[in-house]
Amino acid sequence: MKRLLLLAAVGLLVMPALAGVDIRPINGVESMQYNMATGERTPVSADARIGAAIWSAPYRYVNYFWGSEENENSIDWGDIGGPSNVGGFGFAEFTNSQAGDGDVWAVIAFFGEENGVNSVGRIWIAGYLIDNIPGSDHPVDEYWGFQWQVKPNTPFIIDGSDLDGDGLVDWGYWQDFGIQSPNSVHGPAIAGLLDPNNLPPTCPGVEDIFDLFGEANYADDPNMLTNYVGTYYFGGPPVFSQWYFELYAPECPNRGDAGRYCSADIDGSFDCIVGLADLAVLLGNYGTTTGATPAMGDVDPYDVWFPGDGDVDLADLAELLLQYGNDCNWP
Repeated sequence: MKRLLLLAAVGLLVMPALAGVDIRPINGVESMQYNMATGERTPVSADARIGAAIWSAPYRYVNYFWGSEENENSIDWGDIGGPSNVGGFGFAEFTNSQAGDGDVWAVIAFFGEENGVNSVGRIWIAGYLIDNIPGSDHPVDEYWGFQWQVKPNTPFIIDGSDLDGDGLVDWGYWQDFGIQSPNSVHGPAIAGLLDPNNLPPTCPGVEDIFDLFGEANYADDPNMLTNYVGTYYFGGPPVFSQWYFELYAPECPNRGDAGRYCSADIDGSFDCIVGLADLAVLLGNYGTTTGATPAMGDVDPYDVWFPGDGDVDLADLAELLLQYGNDCNWP
């Protein structure tokens, strides 16, 4: 397999000619939502989200994916205010398979204490097998992408240490893709080009590198990723790229009396009720000027998809008080 830019273990940067990089175009991208409790998948708008986006590295535009050998998988990483309640996640993948359901699958796993470059001491948080991904209904010579928003059975929490000293929790996500059909391709996450000087404010900790691993036995011990292959650059500035990935806040099914979903339900109870415990969380973080997340009380400005502005101040308190007493469960 032809590699991208490899960060050698000894710290030397090997830079093969870009003409030799195994890059293939994406012919198009479809958007789907997947409910793990029911197995239901639904075509949706590319703007759809399951809850508010609390960490988001969306592609600015997609024009390629990175070629990979079978049974390889990758870990990428970022920073987030912790503890963060996660009610869903988004990822992207591609295939040219004409196979039916069950033949194409993806495994997405989450780690705490993860800071990349073959880090050690990572902590297993959660893992999900999406095993009924549809094949493509496009010609086999076209590589078609799917942008997925996945709703797990229950929310989970990302928490851990601040390994790089920026005041945020360091976490990572592992992606593994596979297919049973011969002569078909199902591959790693879709990469999108970003502006390194203007990265999305909702994805702190993003770097233009990722770790590659060989085959991992997910069923036996998904935390023991010892078959490290290398750390790879997508290209480095001015070219800066990132796997498409998002985290979503837990979803409340109904609007409360204030006409808003309970985005200020931040106490970790997932009860979709805004009350005293939520107020206590916000007041405990009141005065935070940078790096705040909705889970810390950064609930203003109210936005179903991309709430908050990175601080916890009077405007956030006012928004929580507006929602105070809201019950966003179904009546």
